[in-house]
Amino acid sequence: MTSPPAAEPVKKRLRPLYATGFIHSFVLWYSIEKLFMRSVGLNDYLITIATLVYIVVMMAANIPLGVLADRWSRKGVLYIATCALIGSSLVCGLSHGLAMYAAGVSVWGLFYAAYAGTYDSAVYDVVLEETGSAEAFARCYGRVQMFEATAFITSALFSALVARYSLRLEYLLTIPFTCCAFGTLRRFREPCLHRTLPRPRLVAHLGRLVRGTTKGHVGWIVVALVANCVVMRLLIEFYQLWYLGLALPVIWYGPSCALMYSGAWSGGALAGWLRGGRATLVAGLGTLAIACGMFFRDPRLVVGAQVATIFGVTVLNIVLTRYLHDAMPSTIRAGVSSVVSTIGYGVFVPTALAFGLFSRGHGVFAASVFVVVPLGVMCLAVARGRRCARQPAVTRGRRWARQPAVTRGRCCARQPAVTRGRCCARQPAVTRGRRWALQPAVTRDRRWARRPTEQPQPMIQPDALRPPAPVPGYGREPVAAGAPGTLIGTARGVVPGYTGPARAYGGPKVYRVGEPAKSLESRANTHSGRRANTLFSAGSTISGP
Repeated sequence: MTSPPAAEPVKKRLRPLYATGFIHSFVLWYSIEKLFMRSVGLNDYLITIATLVYIVVMMAANIPLGVLADRWSRKGVLYIATCALIGSSLVCGLSHGLAMYAAGVSVWGLFYAAYAGTYDSAVYDVVLEETGSAEAFARCYGRVQMFEATAFITSALFSALVARYSLRLEYLLTIPFTCCAFGTLRRFREPCLHRTLPRPRLVAHLGRLVRGTTKGHVGWIVVALVANCVVMRLLIEFYQLWYLGLALPVIWYGPSCALMYSGAWSGGALAGWLRGGRATLVAGLGTLAIACGMFFRDPRLVVGAQVATIFGVTVLNIVLTRYLHDAMPSTIRAGVSSVVSTIGYGVFVPTALAFGLFSRGHGVFAASVFVVVPLGVMCLAVARGRRCARQPAVTRGRRWARQPAVTRGRCCARQPAVTRGRCCARQPAVTRGRRWALQPAVTRDRRWARRPTEQPQPMIQPDALRPPAPVPGYGREPVAAGAPGTLIGTARGVVPGYTGPARAYGGPKVYRVGEPAKSLESRANTHSGRRANTLFSAGSTISGP
């Protein structure tokens, strides 16, 4: 199945964000960074120290910046990312030793901390705000990945031209192009779903983050995303080690790098085609089988396996990110994504050290097990959590409708009335309404007797909406200053366009009932798991199942 095409308002609103993603990924010095570090006097040990410094800074800043994006502004955090990338390029470009270069890459760690988790949260909220559903998220976020991969490829090609003149010039030329992100971000209209609720205290916010990432069905999604992150980082950081083991000519390195990023581009383009837990599991198993090709000493097989693996990992990352955001409210969405990114890097660092030690003793081909094992863990997590992953309300409604009423009511029928009362008291009104309809009338009467006395609201039947027969003293005319479709409540029910009794008739009092506004997140059912309908009675609005 394919995901539905994104609506034109969504495409138009996300275009500035696509352009910003391209600008943030068009960095000339990425492809010559290690060569420049050698030119300023850093050996392999000092290069490792500088790399560990930026990873530690990035992990320390990831969660605070994610919380800042939820409590303040996603767009504001992207402004911070832009400033950090400019500062990193400037400091690194002017450095002549370890201290200044380590300071520069530490600022780049701040850039990546502000970058990770913010794009996917912003895209998800825009899609949800414009369409009321998250169905088009995979297609839209896949386009972000496509623009990023395109920027990586084009910047690598331009870098090869600039490197003929000066390596330091690569850093300085990146700065003016990165400044263009201020203009694209200014045109981006930020979603406001994360501001719909009152902002809780910081401690309560952090508690919601912890509970959100550790609850049962989300835990498997987090495990799968962490394993996915480890595989992706291993391939991006160390894919050239397989070329060294094969003793490939230098001319192979450029095209192979382009193929790697083209695999990421294709994964972003085709992510919208992968839907459903079973299809995700099949894609994970297929990626696992293809990755085994890196065990063999054949250049074509190794390069093909790497490209296909990075393609599968990119697709699975987008789909699993959708599952994660479906289970989260907008107020903690960016923070949870940052937590997952931090855990992924926390697992990647010791895995990378073990990969280096193992490949030094047994060879890089035997070390391919460090790619295959996380893929197996990801497939296991998807298999265990695919039925628990939060699905759209339409899908849940279909599955509920296919079950007979007896099966749906067994849970309530096996429990005594007192136990059911305690259970229902802890459940929201929509869930109580479903279970209420399945209980016998005697049980309902007992529970009703325990409640405070209140006037029951009449249910309006379809027959009551028919125009009443002509009665002396009544009149039917358009409501003055009323919007089309305004509902008027009388003793006869809700009658569209009915103005109530005429002056000569001392009938019942007339009440106006306006159409209540629904919450976007309630309507999309992305994290609440309930479907909200609206029942109109005479002068009242009731939320039912």
